[in-house]
Amino acid sequence: MKNRTLHNAFPIVAAAIGNRFGVKVSVGGDKAETDGQTIWLPAYEGDDPDYQDVAWGLLAHEAAHIRYSNFTLRYGNSVLRRRLCNAIEDVRIEHELAKDFPGTRLTIRTVIEKMIAKGDFVANSIDDHPANILYSFVLKYLRAKVLDQSALLPLVEQTEAALKATFPKGAVTRLKGLLSEVPDDLQSESDCLQLTDRILTMIEQEFEQQQQQNQAQPSADEENTPEPDDMEPDERLPNDTDENSSSESAGNDDSTPKNPDDEPTTSSDSSSSGRQGDDEDATEIADPVGVLQTLLSAGDGDIEQDLFESLKSALSLAAENGSELLMPSGHEPPMDERAGAFLLRKVQSESGKIRTALQGLVQSQTLNRSQPACRGRRLDGKRLHRLPLGETKLFQRKQSKVAPNTAIHLLLDKSESMGYQVTDSHGQPIGSRMPIALEATLALAMAFEGIPGVNPGVTAFPGHQDDSVFRLLEHGQRVNARTGAFSLAAAGSTPMTEAIWFGAASLLRCREPRKVLMVMTDGQPNHTLSTLELLQRCRDSGIETVGVGLGLDVSHLFPIAITINDLSELRAQLFELSKAVLLAA
Repeated sequence: MKNRTLHNAFPIVAAAIGNRFGVKVSVGGDKAETDGQTIWLPAYEGDDPDYQDVAWGLLAHEAAHIRYSNFTLRYGNSVLRRRLCNAIEDVRIEHELAKDFPGTRLTIRTVIEKMIAKGDFVANSIDDHPANILYSFVLKYLRAKVLDQSALLPLVEQTEAALKATFPKGAVTRLKGLLSEVPDDLQSESDCLQLTDRILTMIEQEFEQQQQQNQAQPSADEENTPEPDDMEPDERLPNDTDENSSSESAGNDDSTPKNPDDEPTTSSDSSSSGRQGDDEDATEIADPVGVLQTLLSAGDGDIEQDLFESLKSALSLAAENGSELLMPSGHEPPMDERAGAFLLRKVQSESGKIRTALQGLVQSQTLNRSQPACRGRRLDGKRLHRLPLGETKLFQRKQSKVAPNTAIHLLLDKSESMGYQVTDSHGQPIGSRMPIALEATLALAMAFEGIPGVNPGVTAFPGHQDDSVFRLLEHGQRVNARTGAFSLAAAGSTPMTEAIWFGAASLLRCREPRKVLMVMTDGQPNHTLSTLELLQRCRDSGIETVGVGLGLDVSHLFPIAITINDLSELRAQLFELSKAVLLAA
């Protein structure tokens, strides 16, 4: 049941994570991708318990790109340059994201561990393309060292063995030195590209030195071995020397033993051997020019797929086609401080009365009836007769329970119809719904704010467009500082699905265990079916949904709903509804 509940809440949780990271999220369709501004996740409807772990890891990684990458670099025609820079940049941005959101380190580490367990992330061998060995080592080494993805350590060890067998030892040593600059010395994507260029330049130098060393070796041997034609006749040895002459010659050699380390070296060889020392494992590249050319001319098919590109492919394959739903952007509304101050004075008195009434009701619910106890200050006279029978619970003690620990998010419809003129029950014109609804919402938010254990938030929909909303009051903000936001004009249609998604995501970020979404509207949603589906997902994920219809019955959308036909009753009926909601805690 737990997995099913989480599955049903997938779009809401995805939106909550996106909101927390400050990025746009779209759930729907069958593609996983990002364009530098929005992250698209497929509308998954399966039962794979690993799917959501992968989705959260991908979401965190792509959010890191949107937050910390600038997407302006040009890599030229070098595939290796682009891929190496991307591997380094991935580590840098994930490290930065973990500073602001520490939980993402575990989220992404979990994805890596699952990929290793499934065999989707493996070590490299000497038979792999040189560019792939280099890229894979940089990727795994940095992830294990910088991001603490320790499950990669065995793969790093195996890949490093392939690296040492393919590259000059000086290159391996210097590569690790350059990688030690990650992440502290890298402040931007451009820094990552500069480091990449230094790595590639260093590798070219090492291969050139290896080539010079290979060329110098036979030349040195020739200089130390005199040619037969250059010898005096009596110094030449016959081709068919006997054992004695051979022994004599060997004896002469023993008098000046030859040390293999005394071979002459070129200046470039000396610089290389200074790094390599006398290590017998130093790799001699038979064809350094050929390996270098192969390395630098690598194409996309020569280097394994990007880690998170493969995750996108996996998510897309597991997804099902469905309607796409874009998480709306939360915008700052137009602020009118003068109108806000006037509105505050207008509702302050009534808000105080509502708060007092609600708080009194809530507090009266925090005390249960007296319970018998072994200790206390007040004896229970009705239990004294049980003393001879060994009864020890002779005292009365009142037990208190926690006050409503509830986050309430109010969604206010500000569509065009909210600006139409309406009349009261007597047919007298009273103005439009919009200012009355704003007054009632502000009064209720102020009342909620003053009740211990209640955390209010208010959002108006739509915002500038149907794909945005106005954040009137975020959870945790003080109402007095936001009164200027409660002066909106009615405009737009009724994108209720998107607004519910935003409100639910806001609630999921709240710490209060009880979460209530209250929607006030005067019209049908733009897309009734998607609204119904998302409301059900809210309830499946533990969010209670309440509807307030202004001159409209919304009980077909909300299991808890009221209809207010007379706007003069709006505040009173909102109070009654809020009382019922809070007392149900």
